[in-house]
Amino acid sequence: MKIVKLTIHNFLRLKDIEMNPSKTNVIVGKNKQGKTSILKAIRAAFTGDVDSTSIRIGEGKAEITVELDALSIKRTITEKGNYLDISNKEGMKMPAPQKYLDGILGTFSFNPIEFFENKSADRKKYLLNAIKITITQDELAVYTGEKLGGLNYEAHALEVVEQARKFYYDKRTIANAEATKKEKSLQDLNSKIPEGFDPKAVSEDAITKLRGAIQTDKLTKQKHEDHLKHIATLQKQEKETQDEMTRLQEKLKGIQTEIVANFGFKFDYSDDMTLAAAEESLTKLEGQRDIVFTVKRAEEVRGELGTAIEEAGKLDVIVKKLTKEVPEDLIKKAKLPVEGLTIDGDDIKINGVSLDNLSSSEQLKFGLQVVRTLNGDFKVINIDGIETLDAETFQAFLKEIESDDFQYFVTRVDGEAVSKNGHSVVEIENGEIKKQ
Repeated sequence: MKIVKLTIHNFLRLKDIEMNPSKTNVIVGKNKQGKTSILKAIRAAFTGDVDSTSIRIGEGKAEITVELDALSIKRTITEKGNYLDISNKEGMKMPAPQKYLDGILGTFSFNPIEFFENKSADRKKYLLNAIKITITQDELAVYTGEKLGGLNYEAHALEVVEQARKFYYDKRTIANAEATKKEKSLQDLNSKIPEGFDPKAVSEDAITKLRGAIQTDKLTKQKHEDHLKHIATLQKQEKETQDEMTRLQEKLKGIQTEIVANFGFKFDYSDDMTLAAAEESLTKLEGQRDIVFTVKRAEEVRGELGTAIEEAGKLDVIVKKLTKEVPEDLIKKAKLPVEGLTIDGDDIKINGVSLDNLSSSEQLKFGLQVVRTLNGDFKVINIDGIETLDAETFQAFLKEIESDDFQYFVTRVDGEAVSKNGHSVVEIENGEIKKQ
């Protein structure tokens, strides 16, 4: 499936482009003239990954038409959205056109030039994102211990894993904060408990009994004080009566008898020192109520801290699995695009040799082998930035692709070296094909 005609109107920097592509199409031109826009237009036509910002400034809509061997694909982009039509040579339109394209598309996400410009760790991510890997909710639950909702399981498996990792990472952060909070609370509570304090020695029953005894003792003492006042009154009456002893002798005898009788009455109560000690004990016991509560609360917080630490530990295990174990397992299960290709940590190897140890031509062959395999039956390959290759490697690139059955669209600033080797060159100037 190759492109036989390409028409582009008002897309990004392009005004009007019409070309009949050959096998190898080298798009040349100075910077910001629109050569990369052609590659983006081809991609947009097939994937639909485009919005109104792709319309050339000052224009109302953009159109991209790609004619294949047996089909015509037309993508129209307006302010309201983008629209796709696919028809055959007889003009019959295809239902569900994007679904059809998604079924035949290879990958536009793997550029062998861009791939080797990345660092080792980024190369691994770049390659894996180009390989279709999926993971289901049930498969992820094997690692997390629960079915996690709210994730887009239609996305690339590594993206799903990263979403899950972030969810559990954030959850672990909260759990760790809660554990730290509980630990601080426990420390504060323990600092308020005197060393050697026994909460069992402080009971409400003991406090109640002691308070009752003290109140009884106070009441008895008050009665005694009132009784002494009464005796004093009687003694005063005795003195007054003595002045009238002759006349009131009989009365005096009666009063004296009463005095004697009253002096014989006995009261049983604690002395002042004993009472003061009891009140001090009561005050101490009541004051220790707060400490008893603190001890109980400390025990509760100690239990809560244990639970919080346990939860944080579980989440930590899940985060570590999602960070390393799950991606590694997915890589092992993935169908890598090149025989002998392995991924060891961040290092990509081919037949046991690190890509960094391959020559430039070997790296180029590897990159092309990957993109061909990923594309499968979709024979259109876009490569931007090929001018980064030196002259010798670029010639090796042209030699490498001349006999395969793929169609290439590549960009380069200078096309002189290309045309001298018999390859067709399309020069873009100010958004249009430059007339020769």
